[in-house]
Order: sequence, then structure tokens, then C-alpha cells
Amino acid sequence: MTTIETPRMWLRPLALTDLDDLADIYTDSEVMRYRSISQPASRKQTQESLESYLAHWGKYGFGRWAIIHKTKGCLIGHCGLEHVVSLNEVEVSYLLAREYWGQGLATESAIALVNYGFETLQLERLVAMAKPENLASCRVMEKIGMQYEKKIQLNGVEWVLFAINRNRMSREWSFRRL
Repeated sequence: MTTIETPRMWLRPLALTDLDDLADIYTDSEVMRYRSISQPASRKQTQESLESYLAHWGKYGFGRWAIIHKTKGCLIGHCGLEHVVSLNEVEVSYLLAREYWGQGLATESAIALVNYGFETLQLERLVAMAKPENLASCRVMEKIGMQYEKKIQLNGVEWVLFAINRNRMSREWSFRRL
């Protein structure tokens, strides 16, 4: 499993040992409000999520990475590539502890993931989804070159879907290198 370095972070595959740090992040109602289940998660729910992230790695060979802040040396969230079976798409995702919002870290991690998805995994297309009211997440998608495609319903929740294709990325990506 690959570790990715960005200017301010290390991205490494999540591990069971990340449970305590993730559980702390997942109890914040503001962090969780834009997820499919928009309530703070219990430790057991966080563990179930973490186990599903690890199973995804086993099934697809890619998944969610822990975001480690280089300066502080701690886990500050996760990001990743996830195969969304119901859409038959690979999604770019990111989640940060609230104290790290507004610093460009989600954009930095998303750029690294798009590069990895297109260059290493040779994927042809990537998508990202957000609740329509999550304007900050939509702005990240725009910053990484994704374009709005449509609104969708998934698991009873409305999402906006953004996408980028590899051929578009290769023409426009030079300014997005880390």
C-alpha cells in the first residue's frame, strides 16, 4: 500500500490503530454534518466504518488514507479513493478535523488523490460528491478541476456530483502539481 507525501501532509493507508484518533474526529457534530449519516458517531460506529475502509483496500487495492500533519505528527482526518458500487464510479473523498478547515489541506490532499488515481491507477474518470449546502467541499472540487454534473439521490440523501476525466486533467493539470 502506497504512502503519498504532499507539502504539508503524509497520506498513508488507514490502520486499526487509527481508531482512537478517528473516534475523536467522528464525535464532532460539525465534521459529521455533511456525511451521509449526519450525526456524531459512537466509537463502535467509527470502528465499523474503519473496518469497512480496510476491507475496501483489500477488495480494490486502493481506499482511504490517514492524513498525517507533517509539523504536528498527528492524524488530522482521512481522504481517499472509493469505488461507489451503486454509481460504478471511483470517488475522491476528504474529511478533516474542524481545527484544520480553511487551510487548503482538503484541496492539497484531493490533488494528490487525483494524481494517484490518474497516474498510478490509470483510472479514466473520478467523481466527488457533497451535500448541496456544503459549499466548502464544492469549492474544493472546483479547485481540483472537477466540474458539476448533476444532483443525485444516494441512500436517501441528495448529493451534487462533480467529475473530472483523465484526458481533461492531462490538458489542465500542470498548475495543480504539488
